[in-house]
Amino acid sequence: MWTFAQDGTHMADQRNRILVPRRADFRAQHQRSAVKGEESDHYWPGTVMGLGVFFSLISALTVMPWTLIPPELLLRVLLGLCFIGNLVPLIIVGARLGMARLEFFLFNLIAVGPVVTSVLLWLNFLLHGPSDDTVHAVATTEHGGTLITYVFGDDFLAEYPFARSTYKDWNATVGSHVRVSLADGLFGFPVVLRKEPLAGMP
Repeated sequence: MWTFAQDGTHMADQRNRILVPRRADFRAQHQRSAVKGEESDHYWPGTVMGLGVFFSLISALTVMPWTLIPPELLLRVLLGLCFIGNLVPLIIVGARLGMARLEFFLFNLIAVGPVVTSVLLWLNFLLHGPSDDTVHAVATTEHGGTLITYVFGDDFLAEYPFARSTYKDWNATVGSHVRVSLADGLFGFPVVLRKEPLAGMP
């Protein structure tokens, strides 16, 4: 009986020694997986900032020149949206997102401000009212790179040179008059929908 008990105890000890390392290895592997997941998830602010820069550049080349908004007002809106997020206490938002103070500041400066400004410009452009077509005589044209900038005889859109510009590939014909289609945007800022050269007019 003593020999059986001793053998049974010895076998139980062996089973315990086998099971304990396996459990410890499982816990260590789980912790490493959790840390690795947190590290991979922490890359998303940089990804969003990169997408924000790309989206802002596309908007600066397209919808921004089409919108008749004073440049100083657009700059104030952009700066306000860039810094308004930093007024929120870091412990409320930044800590929950896993960002340090500098990272949270750059996230608002590079991602939030430009992206929200671009979205507002696109909403103003896409959700516009009825268009109004007017015809304007071209006094002269200015050629720069791939752009043609019209200078109208009645000083139409004189304060918005980018709104008077068009790409040469889009309109190869330069007429004596240009039909311009304007509409009021969603937020009240007029948008240029089309610029059509009219070569047949005297």
